[in-house]
Amino acid sequence: MERKQEIIIQKQENGLVLLPWIAKRYTYHSLQKWEQYIQEERIKINDCGIVPETILNTGDKVTYYPEPVIEPSVNIEYKLVYEDSDLLVINKPSDLPCHPGGIYFNNTLWYILKQKYEYVSLVNRLDRETSGTILIAKSKESASFYSNKMMEREIEKEYLVLVHGILKGDINARGWLGNDSDSIIRKKRKFIVDVNAVQEDSEGDPHREFSHSSFTTIKSDDKYSLLRCKIFTGRTHQIRATICSLGYPVVGDKIYGLDDSFFLKFINDTLTKDEWNVLVIANQALHSYITTVPMMNGGTKIFTSSPSDNWPINL
Repeated sequence: MERKQEIIIQKQENGLVLLPWIAKRYTYHSLQKWEQYIQEERIKINDCGIVPETILNTGDKVTYYPEPVIEPSVNIEYKLVYEDSDLLVINKPSDLPCHPGGIYFNNTLWYILKQKYEYVSLVNRLDRETSGTILIAKSKESASFYSNKMMEREIEKEYLVLVHGILKGDINARGWLGNDSDSIIRKKRKFIVDVNAVQEDSEGDPHREFSHSSFTTIKSDDKYSLLRCKIFTGRTHQIRATICSLGYPVVGDKIYGLDDSFFLKFINDTLTKDEWNVLVIANQALHSYITTVPMMNGGTKIFTSSPSDNWPINL
């Protein structure tokens, strides 16, 4: 399967010239590079080769075929948890992206499954480093059904997270998630406890989101605690940001672990052996553990999956 991006020309773009339009819209290549791609037929309109001066019309399909890239290796050893005519349930390993994006295309769960199944639509997604249960619809009808159940929060999920420190008892974490202005990592978030927080108070506020999670200790030793987590809101980095802000850094996490400077070193491939040892494991110890699903053919099923056996504390 060839990698490609498709754009449909909108009414307000009618009459524009192709080359300046694409160079302005996608600034990651120069004007000269886009002209080269047009000449090489890496850009087509309605599946036909064109010239840089081509005039765009409303409804045109512009297709871009990027140059092949060498993708980083990933862990492709997923496990099949369940399958019927409508649904696949997969235990995704850590270090496997769910969906094409950035440098990843062939080395994604979506692409791997497309080699076997005619229709693949991921109902839920996990970060590349997060492992656990993924639901995949096998038809347009089941994609619509399960996606609606997900949006209506009728599909319930529980996670496992392994943290540094000894946590005894339970935590009911209600409060706010926002940007962590004290961190060198722009996308890092911070959780602030507020037992009186409600969704309505954050509506329209770009600096905070209402967040609600619960954590229960399953087991711990003198270094780590294995927690079971349930989220009642779906926020970016919710579990990791919340538990780290509460004083329990996530094992193996380059952002929400013991030292967030590890993230920049990781992306620049400059982590030392000692720093990898501090991380304990190569990927963040967060796993989608239990998923309760209303089934398309009636009834409800509960799917469970186990995390990697390299966690220092496990089930």
